[in-house]
Amino acid sequence: MRWILYYILFQLAAILLFWIISKRKDRRYKQTNRKPLDGFEPTQEVSIDPVTGKKSRVYMHPETGERIYIEEE
Repeated sequence: MRWILYYILFQLAAILLFWIISKRKDRRYKQTNRKPLDGFEPTQEVSIDPVTGKKSRVYMHPETGERIYIEEE
């Protein structure tokens, strides 16, 4: 019976560890509060978070098509 408890605790620790690693490595979380990089141009797309009410503008690099989302004040 004790090994089942250890197994469940190990699974929870592994899930928590992978969640923390993915949150740190995922570039989408890091792009929301930074300044636009060189070559990125603002678009007309603006989204408003319904919970916080914060605006995010889409910036696009015309050569690569890469898009980033930056919070506006």
